[in-house]
Amino acid sequence: MKRTEILIRQDRIVYTLLIVTAAIGLAWVLWRHQYLLSRSHLGTAAAPVATTPR
Repeated sequence: MKRTEILIRQDRIVYTLLIVTAAIGLAWVLWRHQYLLSRSHLGTAAAPVATTPR
């Protein structure tokens, strides 16, 4: 293999990994958004609210 062929192959691998990582990140963001939306519609609070005694 020539040096340029090796570099082109390495670029292709890097770009593929970059796209896969971006797709996983996007899927995670969308899933998290849907999960938080479904929890807020169920009426569960994200964090309990402390009340002070009077």
